[in-house]
Amino acid sequence: MSYDICVVSGSRAEYDLLKPLLERIYNDSDFNLSFVLTGSHLDERFGNTGREIDKGLIPVAERIPLLPVNDDKHGMADSIASAVSGFADFFGKHSFDLLLILGDRFEIFGTAIAAAVMGVPIAHLYGGDTTEGAADEFMRHSITKMSWLHFTSGERYRERVIQLGESPDRVFNVGSLGVENALNLPLMPLEKLEKELGFKLVGEKYAVVTYHPVTLENETAESRMEELIAAMDALSGYRFIVTGSNADAGGVLINEIWKREAGKRANWYFTSSLGAVRYLSALKYAVCMLGNSSSGISEAPSLKVPTVNIGDRQKGRIMAESVISCEPLRDEIVSAVKKAEDPLFRESLKDMTSPFGDGHTSEETVKIIKSFLSSGKIDLKKKFYDLK
Repeated sequence: MSYDICVVSGSRAEYDLLKPLLERIYNDSDFNLSFVLTGSHLDERFGNTGREIDKGLIPVAERIPLLPVNDDKHGMADSIASAVSGFADFFGKHSFDLLLILGDRFEIFGTAIAAAVMGVPIAHLYGGDTTEGAADEFMRHSITKMSWLHFTSGERYRERVIQLGESPDRVFNVGSLGVENALNLPLMPLEKLEKELGFKLVGEKYAVVTYHPVTLENETAESRMEELIAAMDALSGYRFIVTGSNADAGGVLINEIWKREAGKRANWYFTSSLGAVRYLSALKYAVCMLGNSSSGISEAPSLKVPTVNIGDRQKGRIMAESVISCEPLRDEIVSAVKKAEDPLFRESLKDMTSPFGDGHTSEETVKIIKSFLSSGKIDLKKKFYDLK
């Protein structure tokens, strides 16, 4: 017997994480995969990454465009409503044994609402995380309550999902797909990366920079960017590979600032997206990952590369000893980068192990999904699990 599984992706970063899991499902004869694109994959402002995905091995079954996101919170709310409506129509026309979604972004939040109301069982990757500075926080925990099967990236996160009333026999700590990518993808030599980007890296000090809006903060994205750019300018001798922001409120503004400022500086390289292999290859040889992206919390430690984690966007997450957190202020950012390049600090990371698994996440996840589907145990009438 084969099972019909729908997997939805709304952003390039999320797709790069999902890819090893997508490939396992697609190549398993027990599954019929329907892969759906939405969100920034279909938005020119964020690189329209759906076109690049079309060149891959996994066929796209459906595209569900959302209302164009105005670069503010009202625009995010409109897009959530658009996702609920679009995916309700989609789930009304197609029957699935399981919907598999990852993360906490607004596109996925809207998808989960539609699936839950339409009676589609949801398997959710990465509940239990906390990101106190972003709206992702409440969206993630809400998705947890709409989901039936849970895959977390750490044991503490598994305990949190159970604390939210989910039965322990449906909650599994499988580690991070980001760690799996970092440990298993064939990364490029620095010389090849330099050639592909057309940006000098060999023999240079450089940092990989990714900065996203902090959606629960009163400060504007522009004021935070001023501090970050001032810090980058103060780091003499550095080169910077800058990747674009996500589609949250303020993301368009951040990308406009990056494009404008990169045009004035020969030591900056800006792109909306590097893709998983080039991004991880860039990280591998960098002095540090600089910004507030979850890749600095998950992938960078797996490569034993320091992270300068700016501000509160990732506050509350499990952090490896390679993560240096600082306030979003010029001098603090500069000081943190100086610590990241310190030889003694870097030496201390050599024996560090990732808190997010050993690189077998996709294998474990597929095994568990198959076990539950074949057992017929999925029952949408969930009982709230009370902690003793």
